Amino acid sequence: QDTVVALQALAQYGYLTFSKNSLNTVQVNFAESPSKTFQVNDENRFLLQQASLATIPGNYSVEVNGTGCVYLQTTLRYNVRLPKKAAGFSLSVQLANVSCTSSFPPKFDLVLSASYTGNRKVSNMAIIDVKMLSGFVPVRSSLEKVKNGSKVK
Repeated sequence: QDTVVALQALAQYGYLTFSKNSLNTVQVNFAESPSKTFQVNDENRFLLQQASLATIPGNYSVEVNGTGCVYLQTTLRYNVRLPKKAAGFSLSVQLANVSCTSSFPPKFDLVLSASYTGNRKVSNMAIIDVKMLSGFVPVRSSLEKVKNGSKVK
């Protein structure tokens, strides 16, 4: 039932918006980059014309002049996998101040260094989740240092 209603709506939309001799100029504007202009006419009205947006997020405007109907669409893809060779972050893990005496339980500092290596100036958000080895617990004062440290933003 839904498919029939959708097809009827699309047919009615096409009937109401179709015009012969249509000619439209579509201009996509962004403050910091040159505008992109598309010509839509009877010969290319079913042709997909597309352009990548230079900056995301950003404020864009679209100006359409002419006669006829133009269909505009934007697509934003989240969590796009990076190619294997292009990692977005680097991570280094080292042990420091290792103390393994027989009278005390083993104690060491776990030094994590993470940095963003992607193409943009900054990453949007990153979370480092550290799981403790079985039998080990973090020293509470060290957790406070991490929370209050200036290197963690």
